[in-house]
This record gives sequence, structure tokens and C-alpha cells, in this order.
Amino acid sequence: MPEPFARVLHAALPLTVDETAWGDDEVLVLAGVEWSLAVNCAWRIVGERLLFGWESMGVGTLLARLVGLDVVACEVQSPFLPVDPRFLMSDGTAVELFSAHHLEPWVMTVRGSTFVASPSDVEWVRHWFGAEDLPR
Repeated sequence: MPEPFARVLHAALPLTVDETAWGDDEVLVLAGVEWSLAVNCAWRIVGERLLFGWESMGVGTLLARLVGLDVVACEVQSPFLPVDPRFLMSDGTAVELFSAHHLEPWVMTVRGSTFVASPSDVEWVRHWFGAEDLPR
């Protein structure tokens, strides 16, 4: 996650989940006062084990358990592609995101600042993987 957005996010923590949504469009939405997260990519909720994810039966009902929890921290989900976050929740669970294509991003807005994860963006790849031979 780019440093400027990470600073905004960390300064705003904790973020209370006031609502969740999952519809036929298969977009996960978590939202609260002055923040929202829309996820078009793969995701899962983990604790000591996998609890559920984007392909689980009854996802809409299962998501209700997140309402009232706080996002208390955010860390990089994987050092391989540090665009994907792992949001740590106040009950000890975590929301993990897995973006793989620019057509399936995740988008987070916090206090008016918006970040769109686009792991296939040329500038992103050049920055993280040192691919200087990519066209500008």
C-alpha cells in the first residue's frame, strides 16, 4: 500500500464496521463513518482457521458477524505483492484481500482519500519489481 494512503489509514484507526454488503454482483462492501471498502477480488475471513470467503455458501449472512467490529490494524497480506492488505479486526479475525487483475481491484476510501489497488498497472509493477524495461 503506498505510504501516503497507509498514513491516512493508520491515523484513522480504529474503523468501525457499521454495515456490510454482498450481492449478485459479488462485490464485498464494508463501510462505516468516513470510510468504505469495496472488494471486487478474492477475499477471505480468517481466525485460527479459514472462517469463510468469497465462494462460501451464505456469504451475505456470514458477513453480518463483522458488523460492530473495529478494524484495529492493517498489514501487508503478502510481501510478494504488497498492494494487498490484511485488515486485523477487534475480535482477532482478519480480512485478507487477493488482487490479481486491474479489472478486479479493491477500492478503499478513508476520510476523503481513495486508493485503488491495481497490481497490473505498469507503474506499480515497475516500482515493486524493478521492471525498467516496461514502456512508460
